[in-house]
Amino acid sequence: MAVGRNEKCPCGSGKKYKNCCLQKDLEAQKHQEPVEEPFEENPAPKFATWKLFLIVTAILGAIALFIAFVLDFPRAGGSFFGCGMLVLIVFSAFRNEPTVRKNPGDAGNIDFGNRQGIQPVKKNK
Repeated sequence: MAVGRNEKCPCGSGKKYKNCCLQKDLEAQKHQEPVEEPFEENPAPKFATWKLFLIVTAILGAIALFIAFVLDFPRAGGSFFGCGMLVLIVFSAFRNEPTVRKNPGDAGNIDFGNRQGIQPVKKNK
């Protein structure tokens, strides 16, 4: 059972835990093995979304131009390109799977996109 900061220290000194052994215990915890990352990462790298978007846009544009000018259906070509772009945008928005948490319901596992452990820069006023 964990000892509270303001409880008597379990070493028997009679002092409060925070004034006696708390610092020693915190130092001991720092030297323990690191806790596992709460996120399950997908090791397979994905093709960059912007590259996929660019390639598919070029392909849709080429097909739309073919329909519009070679087959002489300008409205069909524009409609094809517009629908294709809409599908591509929706696909790009939902392409990445949500992060799977090992401890569901734990507020400490909230992912703010800071997976590399880089802390945000604090601005000096």
